[in-house]
Amino acid sequence: MRRYYLHTRYNGIFYAELVTEKGLRLTARSTGTKDRDEALLVVAGWLKGGVPAGRKRKPGPVAAAADLSSILNTVKRADIDADGAMRIVAALRERDLVDFGITKAGPGREKFITFLFRFWDPARSPYLKDKAVHGHKITKKYCREAAQKIGNHWRPYFKDTALNRISRQNLREFSIALHDKGLRSATINNVMITGTSALRWAFTEGLIPADPAAGLVTFTGDKVSRDILAGEETEALFSVEWRDKRAYAAALLSLTTGIRSGEVRGIRKDDIGEAVLDVSHSWNDTEGLKRPKNGEPRRAPLLPEVRALLLELLKETPHQDLENPFAFFSDNPEKPCSAMLFLRNLKRAIQAAGIDIAGRKIDFHSFRHIYASRMAERMAADKVAKVTGHRSRAAAKVYQDHVNAGILAEAASEAAKEFGNVLQFTRKGA
Repeated sequence: MRRYYLHTRYNGIFYAELVTEKGLRLTARSTGTKDRDEALLVVAGWLKGGVPAGRKRKPGPVAAAADLSSILNTVKRADIDADGAMRIVAALRERDLVDFGITKAGPGREKFITFLFRFWDPARSPYLKDKAVHGHKITKKYCREAAQKIGNHWRPYFKDTALNRISRQNLREFSIALHDKGLRSATINNVMITGTSALRWAFTEGLIPADPAAGLVTFTGDKVSRDILAGEETEALFSVEWRDKRAYAAALLSLTTGIRSGEVRGIRKDDIGEAVLDVSHSWNDTEGLKRPKNGEPRRAPLLPEVRALLLELLKETPHQDLENPFAFFSDNPEKPCSAMLFLRNLKRAIQAAGIDIAGRKIDFHSFRHIYASRMAERMAADKVAKVTGHRSRAAAKVYQDHVNAGILAEAASEAAKEFGNVLQFTRKGA
């Protein structure tokens, strides 16, 4: 039987794993040298005289260091609290000797589902508060959707299981159960993130001895990408009569500026300029008016035909007494119309135009994609991104500047050319 294993690490220093008479491999120790011959001499000394137990401790024999009875007796006699027990379990996990550990007392004994609901509760979550303090805000809408996933999927499966009883195998079996229910891969991954991000935080904060989600494999394969309408389909869509002028105007506005549904709903009277639209806010039903998605207000070119439609909506709003009403009004003066009004009327118009969307994902956001894809053929990509507000972390520095007048004028000119055939049907929106 081998007495030791010798190997180097990234720094070139040799490390040795000694093997006891019972075949137990001890934790690797540094020999302190990059020379193999010198390392072999160090190991020979350990085998003969003992392994150093620490800088200030005397060497002890290898057999004594690995004596399980001695280790168990030490654990039994030692004054160990919950935190100490967690550290012991963590050490055993590092050597892949246990899958998970349980402490008799401490936060890990809490019910897993109770922990998850609190983790995604903006009023009670230390995780969310820490994120907000550091400028990484997670919206109330996202938290509400996370709570729905917990209630719909996590709670029925894990029930009263304690937080510190969750293992990698549990999570793997849970993800497979979601798959067997017929959920799409993207949906499964979104459900899993709700729980695995909470478990990762619990491990980092010392609530559980290890992260059971580490190394968990995600699902791939069946994500349905959002589609866009072809040029002739877009013309057909706006050539038919829409039941609601607000939905028609919203669709045309998104098509010719690339702004999002929430940004459309957030438009108020003061945002409408002569040739420019101030995209300073976005609306969602959980938080109301807030900053646009990437946190930066911007300006978008406003074509004359579209501006005229917006002004018509402002004349028709039942809230004429307000100083700065929503352009896309509802019965409530403090809220714009619903996003579902846009979607319902879009589906009706698609049907009326005889457009076949079978197997395609067409929704209101598709207009933003149409604008970005078509304008990218006419203008430099970075200019289009400044207008639409597309911004990745890698491109943040490029897109953070306000759009200058030259880019707006160019975008307006190109949009008028690109969507000229659509703009001729603006009277159909009444």
